[in-house]
Amino acid sequence: MRVANPVDLIVMNKKNQILLCKRTEEEHGYKDTWSIPGGGPEFNEGFEEALHREIKEELGCKIKRFTYFKSYFMKLEEKFIVRSIYFYGEISGKIKLNHELSEYGWFDLDNPDLLKLNFAFNQKDVVKDFIKFWKKRGSF
Repeated sequence: MRVANPVDLIVMNKKNQILLCKRTEEEHGYKDTWSIPGGGPEFNEGFEEALHREIKEELGCKIKRFTYFKSYFMKLEEKFIVRSIYFYGEISGKIKLNHELSEYGWFDLDNPDLLKLNFAFNQKDVVKDFIKFWKKRGSF
């Protein structure tokens, strides 16, 4: 059984919006779907180090602060399991998407249409859980 451990950052802004990005690459059938920025660690790279690198690569930004949110398991194929580790936080700098992403948007957590988007992987569940969490927490 092969296991992947991507790390993703639910990027928040001061308006209680999250950043989602549209994917350009056909990875496991998720081209043109909305996703939370992040990706897999490289060999001998820790989760936090990978998170900083992935946000810099995908968005051209630095992470100002972040906190662990939750981990999710998902079976992609018969012999492939993904344990995604989600953090939430803020970024600094002007967003410049790399070739893996075609566009981005800031989405209000209170907008019911947010969950109608076509999400990559199981990230609709992640966003749904985060909305519940954020309504209870309310701030960093």
